[in-house]
Amino acid sequence: MAFWPTKYDDSRRRRTPPVPTQVPAQVPARTPAETTTVSGPPRGAAEARTALRLAQLLRGTITPLRGDTVLEILEPHRPRLVPKPVNPLPALVGKPQGQMVDALLRPIGQIVTDVLLPGLRDHLIDRLVAGRTDHEDSLPGAVDLAEAMRALVGRMRGGGKGHLQAVVVAIETDARTTADTLTRDTRPIDVGGIDRLARALLRFEVRRMALEALGGSGALLTVINQSRRLARYSLRRATEAIEGFVADRGLKTLHASLATLAQADGLIVIALRNLDDQEETKEESGPFVEPADRKAMNDWLSAAWRLSDTLFDLVGKAAAGGELDDLLFAALLRQLRSLHHFCADLTHAGRPAAVDTLKQRLVDRCDALARQTGERLVEALLAKPADPALARRLLARGRLLAQLLYDMNRDEAVEELAMHLVMASEALAHNG
Repeated sequence: MAFWPTKYDDSRRRRTPPVPTQVPAQVPARTPAETTTVSGPPRGAAEARTALRLAQLLRGTITPLRGDTVLEILEPHRPRLVPKPVNPLPALVGKPQGQMVDALLRPIGQIVTDVLLPGLRDHLIDRLVAGRTDHEDSLPGAVDLAEAMRALVGRMRGGGKGHLQAVVVAIETDARTTADTLTRDTRPIDVGGIDRLARALLRFEVRRMALEALGGSGALLTVINQSRRLARYSLRRATEAIEGFVADRGLKTLHASLATLAQADGLIVIALRNLDDQEETKEESGPFVEPADRKAMNDWLSAAWRLSDTLFDLVGKAAAGGELDDLLFAALLRQLRSLHHFCADLTHAGRPAAVDTLKQRLVDRCDALARQTGERLVEALLAKPADPALARRLLARGRLLAQLLYDMNRDEAVEELAMHLVMASEALAHNG
């Protein structure tokens, strides 16, 4: 078939086989954990302060003098093309408060909806989502600002509500993304890992309070569920770390267990969040169903109990004079100290009875270890022939054990052990 030339002859192009187009490679999106935190102070600090002050002024009794104050604080934010507002209140003295508020908002409404609320939106997103916390001590509280934003939107009868909704959506999306990213992390717990999870849970607390202030009920439910999910995950990670050392007493598992228990304050934050979740939800349980939050806590406490058995087994042999590196002995005592710190400082009305039982067990076993160490030290000095090398080893371990008892507020046990340590030290010094 012939192709007749036309004004726009495309016969040559049609006869040429099409060249396959190269599809650009898709660059995978970076997860929040991979992105760098934006440094610097949050945006809209001036607008945030003014919005909070304006909400406070509108909350009280409206007078002409207060109207002058409102216009004064808004003047720095007035756009160039917006005419300077005039205080209408002197002509309305004696009128109902609602009428005076409406009259005052009429000339300043554009400044509120076009300047203050957008700036406040950016400020809250930077602080609650982007993590810009520089100079935070000098800024108003995020929850107070959220309450002010909701109050101003209400005063404007829904004007600027889109800015409020933008903050709610940003918080909800960030909460879901943060929880997804953290709960997908399967790397072993390292130094600071538990504290990072605890800080993430504290950020969820701020999100919850901000959403309550903003009135975002749907997003609030999402954040609560994600917070519960993250708390359960954090307890499971801590449980896995200490159970690893119980099953395999190697250096790698010891490092994971040490790194976990060294962050006792972070563990307390996680446990408190879990106990709060149990109180708030009050899930029904039966003979075959255990609520997920309670199961996570029970698994952690069971693992802590088994870990204490393992630690006392190793420490007991060392306290009797067994061969054990002094650094390893000190590391084992640090884990016992952290377990006791967790049990002693976990103050919550709904704390399980197993916490008190574990705490008392730690105290009793440590007291028994102190007596055993003191008696074994005396035996080593009185043996025929004496074993000064064993006595010095027991003396060093006894001092570490005395420090543990002191940290546990076991004054009587410390005094009893200290008496043996002093006598042993003097005897070794006398015998050279």
